[in-house]
Amino acid sequence: MWPSVASILTTRNPTENNLRKFAVSTFLFLLLLVLWAVVLAVFRGNEQVLFPDCAYEVYALTDGEVGGFSTSELARGDSEITAAVNVRSGMAYPYAGIGFNLMSVGNRPATGFFDFSRFDSVEVIAETGRMRNVSVRILTHDPVYSKDNVYGSYRPLQKSFAVSNGGVKMSLHELNVPDRWFAALGLEENDGLKYYGRGVILEVFNGEGTLLGIPDEIKLQGIRLWGEKHAFVSTMYALLVILALTWIASIVYIRRRK
Repeated sequence: MWPSVASILTTRNPTENNLRKFAVSTFLFLLLLVLWAVVLAVFRGNEQVLFPDCAYEVYALTDGEVGGFSTSELARGDSEITAAVNVRSGMAYPYAGIGFNLMSVGNRPATGFFDFSRFDSVEVIAETGRMRNVSVRILTHDPVYSKDNVYGSYRPLQKSFAVSNGGVKMSLHELNVPDRWFAALGLEENDGLKYYGRGVILEVFNGEGTLLGIPDEIKLQGIRLWGEKHAFVSTMYALLVILALTWIASIVYIRRRK
């Protein structure tokens, strides 16, 4: 018997049906891909401004803690800290500048160490009077050698850089532990450890080649940390692989059904 006209009109073309399924699958994949890209772009970065948006205790940094005679006097404004420094002899490596106590937030003790491992880079915007270089130093709490509230026992990570009007950007991994710190502990060589997750203090002070005994100044306008949420990014790319494999599996299934 010949099929009725109604049955012919209601019968779907298998090829068109497969194309429809392919189009729907591809559309959903592209939609999820756009959503994935937006989420990655918005949440992949990690940034924190230490100054001027600063809740940490700021203090005048000098080498008095380790037997030096340098001086530092701070004048703080809303967008700038000026340190009038006089770096003097009295120790092998004299210094003076500005310190940020990362263990004191809003005049209260912090709940834990500052985690520098969440960031990849640091930007410092500073101006000076006569000195050409400024140094950045992070002091971390070494679980073996450091003692609470004992400045000289903290592990120092530092780097000196030339002052630039546009600020200086550097990787946190460029900061290194001076060999003299290991020598003071009686250690023969650098162990390569840094403990970025156990930050205690951040300092900005005179750099290499500073003239001793001559008054100078450091004007600090900004400190910014930023980096990538590596665990989040890894999870997102794993999710992307799952989405792609799911889409490919759906296409293979549609072709086999055909």
